[in-house]
Amino acid sequence: MDGKSIDTSMGLSPLGGIAMVTRSGDLDPSVVTDIMERESLTAKEINALLNKKSGLYGITGLNPDFREIELASYEEDKPKAKIAIDLFTKTIAQFVAKYGVSLKGIDCIVFTGGIGENQINIRKKICENLEWMGVKLDLDKNNVKGEEKEISISDSKIKVFVIPTDEEMVIARDTKAIVEQIK
Repeated sequence: MDGKSIDTSMGLSPLGGIAMVTRSGDLDPSVVTDIMERESLTAKEINALLNKKSGLYGITGLNPDFREIELASYEEDKPKAKIAIDLFTKTIAQFVAKYGVSLKGIDCIVFTGGIGENQINIRKKICENLEWMGVKLDLDKNNVKGEEKEISISDSKIKVFVIPTDEEMVIARDTKAIVEQIK
C-alpha cells in the first residue's frame, strides 16, 4: 500500500509460496526429511531437488518450460500436465485471496511478467478460481499478449489488468539514481 510491500508469496527463499516450473513451492517440512532419509540425500542434494527438479517439472516429468507444460495440459495422454497447471492456477488464486486479507480488500489484479503478460488461458483459469470474489473476466479482452489493457468486464467487482513489465528501465533508473547519489 502506498508503494510499500505488504505481503509476499516467498519465504526465506523463492522456494516457498507458489510451485514454479522447477521450484517446489509450499510443502510440509516433513517431506524434506522423509525424502532425504529414503533417498539418502545430503542437504546440498535435497536443496538441488527442491530448486531444480520439483514444481511443475517434478509433477509432469516434462521439459521444464512453462509453455510446453501448459500445451501438454490440453492433451488427453498427459494428465499430469493438467494436474500441474490446475495446481499452479489454483495456488495463485489462493494467494490472491490471502493478499486480500493482508490488504483488507482488493481493488484490482494485475497480471505481469512472462506468464502474466502472455499466457491467456492461465489468466483465464486464475480468474475463474476468483469468480466467487466478484472477478469477471472479459474473454475477448483477455485475448491479448504483452499489451497494457484492462481485461475484466465493466461490472467486475475487482478490475483485472495486463501490464507489461519493463525491468530493464527500472534497473536503468535505479542505477542512475545510485550514480547521482555517489557524485
